[in-house]
Amino acid sequence: MKIKAILAGVVLLLSSNNVIAQQSTGFLAAADEWLNGSEVSSLESLAKLAHSGDISAQVLLGQIDRDTAPGGFSDYVVNLSRSDRDYLLRSDAAAGTKNWLLNLTDHSFNEMGRAIFDYRLNRDRMGDAVALQKHGEYVAAEYVVWETMIGGRFDMVNAMPSNNFGLSSAGFLQWVSAYMTDSNKSLTMNRLLHDTSLDKITGLLVVKRLSRVLGLDRYFSDETNQFITILKGQGYDLPEDSNLVKLNADIAEIARTDGALSLVARACAKCVGESVDYDCAIQALEIIGGYNALMTIRTPAEHVISPDAFIQSDRALTIFENVLRTRSNYHSRPIRSTCLANILE
Repeated sequence: MKIKAILAGVVLLLSSNNVIAQQSTGFLAAADEWLNGSEVSSLESLAKLAHSGDISAQVLLGQIDRDTAPGGFSDYVVNLSRSDRDYLLRSDAAAGTKNWLLNLTDHSFNEMGRAIFDYRLNRDRMGDAVALQKHGEYVAAEYVVWETMIGGRFDMVNAMPSNNFGLSSAGFLQWVSAYMTDSNKSLTMNRLLHDTSLDKITGLLVVKRLSRVLGLDRYFSDETNQFITILKGQGYDLPEDSNLVKLNADIAEIARTDGALSLVARACAKCVGESVDYDCAIQALEIIGGYNALMTIRTPAEHVISPDAFIQSDRALTIFENVLRTRSNYHSRPIRSTCLANILE
């Protein structure tokens, strides 16, 4: 089958034509403050740096300016007037303000800026992913392919060009390839918990998406199916006899190495008391729309902030909690979790 051939064709080639090699001490301090301190003063510092020609600051502000998780779920940014937002986040172009990614002062980075700007807008998903990979935005590139597969657009993945700069070796694709070529197709929670791959959850969800096409449903244990139900934001559909204690422990264990799930675990950990709130993580995923929504909370650009530094920062957690509060307004079911009730106040 064509899909199998693509998943099995793993060629590792990681290359970046444009890498911002040296970051100023001023940018590093401002970026760290944006990640773990005051959003107001850090954006002011970044704006000054950007207007003085700091490419790293320009790239970061360009992404915050866009309607993406770094900026789109910031109460401060959203509530700025248009003029104030333009002053802080955009460049002064001759015909009006312009997103920094489209007006970088060092023109050798123009292709990279366009690739980062475009990938949420274009219809050529694989073209976007290849462009990101070409310019060293590996996490964003893998996300585009993953999101495309999760959306069921296997035809687009089949159209991945052969010159894909290593895109076919995306971490989750390697996990799926290893699973597909293994004689043991059984998927149990015990197997997942002992799997050392950082991409096992994204890989698992792709295999589940492919299960109907490839006849894999019979290999999923009941507990794994319940875990996937939670990941899909459908915890309200769990069977009445589900072992919430075990499922909660599984989420906590996997969150130790899974950056996206770690945001849920960190938020729920704020409320740890004498008793464990087993519904916190499950209902948090219900409210935000599942693991897919978690995956949108990503580093603005790898060239300026590493994926690990971003996901472990206070800013990522703040974004997650803002998403929770925003989407809870449209959540029709009662809040079962005491911890979530406190977060949503």
